[in-house]
Amino acid sequence: MKKIFLLLVLTSSISNAQWVQKTSCKKDSEKIVNEAIESMANLEYLTARGMAKSALLLDPNCGCAQLVLAAISSPNPNWGSQKSKLEAIDVSKLSAEEKTWHGYLMASRADRPAFAKSAAAKHPQSPLINYFSTTPADIKTYKTFADNFPEQAASSYNMVSYGYLRGEMGEPNQEMAMEYVKRAQQMYDGPNSYDSMAEHYASLGDYEKALEAELKAIDYAQFASPYAEFAGVYYAKVNQSDFSDQLIKNQKELQDAILKADYEAYAKYEHPDMSHITGDSNLTPFYQFDKTAFEDDQGIDWDSFEFENMDVSYSPNMKTAVITFNATGSYTFKDTKKEVPYSTRGSSVWVNTNQGWKIMHSSWAPSQDGIGIPK
Repeated sequence: MKKIFLLLVLTSSISNAQWVQKTSCKKDSEKIVNEAIESMANLEYLTARGMAKSALLLDPNCGCAQLVLAAISSPNPNWGSQKSKLEAIDVSKLSAEEKTWHGYLMASRADRPAFAKSAAAKHPQSPLINYFSTTPADIKTYKTFADNFPEQAASSYNMVSYGYLRGEMGEPNQEMAMEYVKRAQQMYDGPNSYDSMAEHYASLGDYEKALEAELKAIDYAQFASPYAEFAGVYYAKVNQSDFSDQLIKNQKELQDAILKADYEAYAKYEHPDMSHITGDSNLTPFYQFDKTAFEDDQGIDWDSFEFENMDVSYSPNMKTAVITFNATGSYTFKDTKKEVPYSTRGSSVWVNTNQGWKIMHSSWAPSQDGIGIPK
């Protein structure tokens, strides 16, 4: 009884925008499931799932809620459950709009555009059925939908913002892009529009504002947030200089551990599930550098070793870094006592893992007219 009371309280606070004019659901479930569709349209599938499950608690026969759960499931034939969920629905008990939605989901990807066009002609006043005709391939379809169904326009406004940002609504217009994403936020209280705003700011190179907006998206539900990855990227962009300083420090410490044959110091930069593949400056074949490498005696003593011209570049997601450098110094052969000047150029690849930055690859070669390590 307590669950039912809480669900009834929920129905009093959700929006009145009706995506489906007539459903097979009881009144209170119908309100909740329309909000589920709103969340689904805004790409917040986990929220949509929670809403749909809530609607089914009030009305186990709510076909519209069953369709939401099917729609947000994967259509992948190997592991997805969308088809089985659709087949489990008693189509005879669905409303006309729900039957059309069911048919649309059952149609192949190739057949859906024609299905959507025919369905919209049969249900010209149904926001949900007409939403089937929108497509990211033509952002202007979202503008048309928003004009025709302004009460359900939040998700379309969000998509239109991308159109203005990318020049798909004419010339790129950053001001209009921000205006439309703010319209989406005013109409619908959810995290996805803040994620979009963060993406817009990031595309303009303003990573501080991007991080601020992404953190607002995460704040809606912090645990296992789908927006956390992008927040991590923006945080890294904002603090890129500090990241680079740390990586250069890591590279120097790792090399110092190698020169001193100190595997314990080196090991903190290893990852248990990732091999460090290296190619030495003597141009012998690449090999896996691990604890056994510390057991080999190269027959030399290092007199000096210095890194120079160290520079760090990153992958777009800031998870992989490449350090390029020159290295100079000298070493002495143990047997002949001959001193050799050392001059190389090299690079290393580091990966930002859940255990911190770890070494993955390195490559060394003699500088022009320089000498590397002996074979």
